Amino acid sequence: MKLLLHALSVAEVPREIPGGLRGQALVRVDSAGLAAWATELAEPDPRFGRSDLLEHHAIISCLHAQLAACLPVRFPTWFVDADALRGEIGRRQDEFRANLDAVRGRCELAVTVLWTAPAETAESETPSAAAATPGTRYLRERQQAVAGSDRRRARARALADEVKALAGVDLAGVRAHVCPSALVAVSSALLIPRESAEALIARLPRAKDGVRILVNGPWPPYSFAGTGEREA
Repeated sequence: MKLLLHALSVAEVPREIPGGLRGQALVRVDSAGLAAWATELAEPDPRFGRSDLLEHHAIISCLHAQLAACLPVRFPTWFVDADALRGEIGRRQDEFRANLDAVRGRCELAVTVLWTAPAETAESETPSAAAATPGTRYLRERQQAVAGSDRRRARARALADEVKALAGVDLAGVRAHVCPSALVAVSSALLIPRESAEALIARLPRAKDGVRILVNGPWPPYSFAGTGEREA
């Protein structure tokens, strides 16, 4: 039976071992002083849905809450058996240890900054603009749109810097994307000490001029796991 991998961790024994996916037992595979947590599934090609993804997250969250360092694994990541999983850990043990050290005692906060005002549009046509040729009007409108986009991107970068500044010395890592879509100014993930999470959540504003700020977490450090998406 194939193994569906959920997480890698330091070789600790949690107080409570969660169940595996779909009511199956959670299997622990040890190698090179590290531990892998997986569900053994008999189905050759199971069809996964939202409930499976949420269960995968619950398994990782339970382990993360009890272990000093835990790396979530992208869903779904398969191995043909325990020997294949041990071999992968052995080959990448230095990489996994470095990633575990980076997230030790830390969690992730997701901070998303949403625009509440629409993007600037081209100014209403003046008589001279109305009299211009279609090509001239198009170029003028493109210039106005680009100028508005540049101003919006600059504001988004400033907002991303503000979020990092509010995290201060607690910030151990950040993954930030500026203007990933028309509605989102900043999509960021912050790696912070677990004990600092609630204080940072309280410091982050929920609104500023022209934007709304959403804070989700704390949760396992998905954005900083670096475990990749490999299948053996």
